[in-house]
Order: sequence, then structure tokens, then C-alpha cells
Amino acid sequence: MGNGVSIMFYLVVIFVCFWVVVLWRRSRRMNSEIRQVAQQHSLVRHDEQARALARAIHLLNPHASAGVDYIIRHDNTEQQPVIQDWLADDPRPTDEQIRRALEEIADSRHEERYAALRRVAYPSVGEQLEAAYEARNGNPAKQHEVDEKIRLVREKYPKSEAWLG
Repeated sequence: MGNGVSIMFYLVVIFVCFWVVVLWRRSRRMNSEIRQVAQQHSLVRHDEQARALARAIHLLNPHASAGVDYIIRHDNTEQQPVIQDWLADDPRPTDEQIRRALEEIADSRHEERYAALRRVAYPSVGEQLEAAYEARNGNPAKQHEVDEKIRLVREKYPKSEAWLG
């Protein structure tokens, strides 16, 4: 009986040690990924050319995020920044697509057009107020419909200017 208990004790110790190693490795990997995201966001925030590239990528793929879905490399100011690694499942934008997106972003009216597209796609204020009134009076169907329209607009035209600069 004493021999069986000691074997069980050693198995538990080995199992615990195994999980400690697994958790330690995962935490190191996660720490590295967090550091990578922070470095990319710092680069985008402080480097005008890297910010333009990130905005162009965002225009092409609104859900891609620097440091998570792609890595920008910009070693010196005499060269243009480049996509060092593409980590997203979506296809990597071609150089031609990026060039066109950079040209569009350089157009001073780009932000106005983007905001106008977003504004026009939203349900009208009157429609939203009518849905809210009906929801307060026990009929939430119209409110759910309006909320779904708003969600789709936000998905199609996301606001991510906060981290882009």
C-alpha cells in the first residue's frame, strides 16, 4: 500500500511539473506576442509612413490589425515601410492594391467620403427613434431590425482611427 501511494504521489508531481512547464511556455509566448503588438502600434503611431501603410491595409482589409494580422518593417526613413509578415488567414494584399490604397488615402477627401458612406448607410434618426418608441411599448422587433442594420454598417465601415493616428 505504501509503495502504491508513493507511485501515485510521484505521478501527481510529474503531472503538476508538466503543466507548470506548459503554462510557463504559453505565458512566454503570449508575452512575446503582446510585446510585438505594442511595438507595431508604437511604430504606426510614431512613423508617418508606417501609419500610411497601416491605413492602406485597413482600407483593403478593415479587420486586419498591425502586430496581430501583419507585421510592418521600417528600418530607415529613406525606404518605404513593407509588410514583413502576413499572419492573417485573409489573402495578403498585392503591392498594386497597396499602392492604389495609399493613393486613395493621400486624397484629402478620403476621410470625408468614408464618413459619408458610413452616415448614409445608417438607419435614419427618425427610424431609430420610432424603433425605440415601439420597443418601449412592448414591440422590440423593429428595434432588433435597426440594431442589426447598425451592426452591419459598423462591420462594413469600422471606426479604427483611434489607433491609426
